[in-house]
Amino acid sequence: MKVCHRLITLLTLSCLAFATPACSQSPDETQTSTTAAKGAPPVWGDLPNDRPSCIRGIHLTSWYTGTKKGRARFEKLLADTEINTVVIDIKESEGDVYIPGVKLDGKPNFVNAMPDIKEYIKYLKDRGIYVIARQTIFHDNKLAREKPEWAIRSSSPIPKAAEKGYRADVWVDKKGSGWADGYNPEVWKYNIDIAEKAGELGFQEVQFDYVRFPSDGQTKLCVYSKPHSSATAVKALEDFLERAHTKLKAQGVGLSIDVFGLVGSSTGDLGIGQKLDRLIGHVDAISPMMYPSHYYAGEFGIKDPNSSPYETIYHSIRDTKRVVGNHPVELRPWLQDFSLGVKYDGKKIRDQIDAAADLGVNEWLLWNPACRYTRGGLMPPMNEEEKAEEAKRAAEEKKEKAAKAEKEGTTEKAEKPVEHKPAEKTVLEKKTTEKKPAEKKPVLKKPVEKKTTEKKTPPKKG
Repeated sequence: MKVCHRLITLLTLSCLAFATPACSQSPDETQTSTTAAKGAPPVWGDLPNDRPSCIRGIHLTSWYTGTKKGRARFEKLLADTEINTVVIDIKESEGDVYIPGVKLDGKPNFVNAMPDIKEYIKYLKDRGIYVIARQTIFHDNKLAREKPEWAIRSSSPIPKAAEKGYRADVWVDKKGSGWADGYNPEVWKYNIDIAEKAGELGFQEVQFDYVRFPSDGQTKLCVYSKPHSSATAVKALEDFLERAHTKLKAQGVGLSIDVFGLVGSSTGDLGIGQKLDRLIGHVDAISPMMYPSHYYAGEFGIKDPNSSPYETIYHSIRDTKRVVGNHPVELRPWLQDFSLGVKYDGKKIRDQIDAAADLGVNEWLLWNPACRYTRGGLMPPMNEEEKAEEAKRAAEEKKEKAAKAEKEGTTEKAEKPVEHKPAEKTVLEKKTTEKKPAEKKPVLKKPVEKKTTEKKTPPKKG
């Protein structure tokens, strides 16, 4: 049965430039790491230069990816664990672009954080690693400063705009960040051009983040190039994604999007244009940002979601699957591998992965703002030597943080995610949570027999 499953998978992937298999098998059945042929590079992931049967990935910043030290760390994870995918930043909310060939207002917009990115993408793909480019879209400080006519305007000047170096009529959120106008076709073209450049470099998929309208700050002051309402916002995002999907599909490149974790539990668009049932028809995969630390107490009837990762992820995915229904879009949630208020160890990482798997969702991505991932949460389980190495690394990192904190005259605080995943809930999310009554059903308990490391160990990679 297992051999037949693999044969079918290979035939399917060989026929399609970008296949989106229903990843509903068990982790053991989809572990397809292969021994490299003589003289060929070692295979860390699934099939060289192809899409894995189930994507299991980590996020990497462009700066981390561009360093030898960073590569040495995450390549060990790729070689030793079930991780077969990397999501690399090519454009963040500051607006800098980390791949060459892009222009903004006629001037090159390129920061060379990854000098050999084209060669390195090939290096990873040859070893069976699936490579995704992460690109922020409408949250773009640089565009709002250098091309203000493409930015969201303000009906009344916001003092923080001038303080942050924007033109006086540009709208900024509560942190003083500028946003591109989500209705402007020139903004669409600019971002699609970047995505196509990523495809030309060899990225196999582009993941759009901040595909939404702003939610924080004085949003009533926002002035757009077209009439703005919930209906027009949803339609604008649909049209933008459809255009991008068509362009990338012609290159054989996939398209996925990040969405708020609550979109699957909402019947509306959360005031940001993200109405899940309307967006899924224009992408290959969706990645709801399901971080337990970002849910309020009482959400889903759970007293403390941050301390209950299994239950929180289970309820979030259950709601999202109800919206997705039988649609072929791949559900690939972002899961939490950082500590914010509650220490997240290997067990808490695995609890999230198990919750997803218990609902038939075996694709996932892990987020850590510092790109430091918890080996103890990944399969196969660590041996004694790896446990000692992990403990040593953790002790060194703790010592480095303490030294840095002492030098800066501050006390060590919990590491917060970067802006991609806001550490504090937005006003919009607070309102949504307050309006939605807590479920009366008892909180789902994780089955007693579930263990973090007592699963059948899949074959070692390479």
